[in-house]
Amino acid sequence: MIKKKWLTAGLVIAACSTIFAGGSQEKKDDNRMNMTVIWRRFDDPFQSGFRIIMQNEANKIGGFSLDMQDGEDDPSRMLNKLEMALSKGVKSIAICAPNRQSTQKMMETCKEENIPVIFFNMEPLPSTMKGYDKIWYVGANAKESGEMCAQALINYWNTNKSIADKNHDGILQLVILQGEIGQQDVVLRTQAYKDTLEKNGIHYELLAEDTANWDKAQALDKMTAWLSAYGVNGIEGVLCNNDAMAMGAVQAALNNGYNTGDKNKFIPIVGIDATVEALESMKKGALLGTVLNDRSGQSKAVLNAAKATQEGKQITKEALGVKCTIDGKYIWVPYAIVDSSNLDSTLKLMLDLQEK
Repeated sequence: MIKKKWLTAGLVIAACSTIFAGGSQEKKDDNRMNMTVIWRRFDDPFQSGFRIIMQNEANKIGGFSLDMQDGEDDPSRMLNKLEMALSKGVKSIAICAPNRQSTQKMMETCKEENIPVIFFNMEPLPSTMKGYDKIWYVGANAKESGEMCAQALINYWNTNKSIADKNHDGILQLVILQGEIGQQDVVLRTQAYKDTLEKNGIHYELLAEDTANWDKAQALDKMTAWLSAYGVNGIEGVLCNNDAMAMGAVQAALNNGYNTGDKNKFIPIVGIDATVEALESMKKGALLGTVLNDRSGQSKAVLNAAKATQEGKQITKEALGVKCTIDGKYIWVPYAIVDSSNLDSTLKLMLDLQEK
């Protein structure tokens, strides 16, 4: 009988302890930053690495509970996932939208619930940014990346003129692989290529300019067709709006026996993003160069901006903890050109950041 009483008392104490422990745990969880991040698409190499980097940065900062969602490159599905997240009481939203136009409805949906939203890597239209006091954009200046991309090609052209100018006409025969036609980064990067070449006094002939929709396979097909049309020695430079397309162009060159190490059989190809695949291709001598799109810096900026808004603090450089420029609701994280001087360190950085 006594045993039973003690057992009952023990169970009551244990139950109380569990209740209090549960209450304490629940309070602890409530203090975490519950944040939903909706990505354009999980299967994109750049965004896949970006997602890993953001999660790693969240773990380092601490206090975050991130719910990563695949937008499947579909605005309507992204909106559905946004509405679902808001219905669950999420405290902050970050979105990498598929296009600028889709951001308006997403902004309005967050505004209705009075939940802060941070767009990144796809800049909303100015009217969207003006429509809500709790909206921010984190990204890099697309024009800057285009300038750096072109500069890498210019440096090669000026330094290796005897082999770079294959037909010795003093004119750079150029092709450009673009992302989605009309998309803001595509427009700005492509125009920056041309402006930078002209600013540096480079006489060039644009043989072809076409879209490969950020895709490696499409770029391979386009580049293969161009090599067939103009000849392997007829193309003296390739500028690509991203690294995935640059790698498609590299593969086309490799398929034709170029870019394997022989300096006389080399087509200079430059991309943007500094993906691990591109950096490793640079080390092999197949890709001329790339431009670092600082996903680590952008991830920190997104996370710390969300944290600052949740805590009612002002968004400053100190609060964000990254090198950046703040212009109202815009947070600009600078690009950096990758060349032989920083290739090894950049590759190590990207590999370390992507370790789970």
